[in-house]
Amino acid sequence: MKEQYRQLFDKMLVEMEDCGKRMGSEKEQIECCFQTCERNWNDLQQLLDYRLFKDLHDEIWFFKTVKPAFTGMLEYFALVYKAALFHPDSGSNIAEVRNFWHKELHHAEKFLLENEQYYQYYKTGRTEMDEVYFARAGNNDPSNSPVYRSHYSGVSFRHHTSHDGLFAAIQARDKYLRYVLEKIETVEIQTVLKITG
Repeated sequence: MKEQYRQLFDKMLVEMEDCGKRMGSEKEQIECCFQTCERNWNDLQQLLDYRLFKDLHDEIWFFKTVKPAFTGMLEYFALVYKAALFHPDSGSNIAEVRNFWHKELHHAEKFLLENEQYYQYYKTGRTEMDEVYFARAGNNDPSNSPVYRSHYSGVSFRHHTSHDGLFAAIQARDKYLRYVLEKIETVEIQTVLKITG
């Protein structure tokens, strides 16, 4: 079954790459990628409707690796789309554009800092809390569940753990952070070109 997950995820990545080639505007590319993620997430859920986890290790692997990979991409594209909607117009003052991206950087960094314990767990590949975070029976006390706000509310999945949503949000913010840093670099290059040009 792991191979089916990987094939589905790889197929999604190829389809998203195709979105970049087929769509003209950045917003169209983002919409296409988001729809691609959503369609593949729905396909994954259908696969799961007919399958039980063979053991605890399999369940933890799914909720730690597979589900956050898909739902994290959905959340990432929700963040990117929100930025595209609120980004200052192309004719705007370059300082306004720079300020926008620096605010986005601050929001992403703030989220990761507020969830530093879990972010480090994710980044370092730790496993000692996996049964608590990623097994459905691991943490039934909702008061111990982390609190975060998803930018994509469409993820509905009848099976979840206390932390898989947070880890998807962390993956999304981590990827979004890199996206924002690229945007800031582009703005800085434009600033230098404007000054020297």
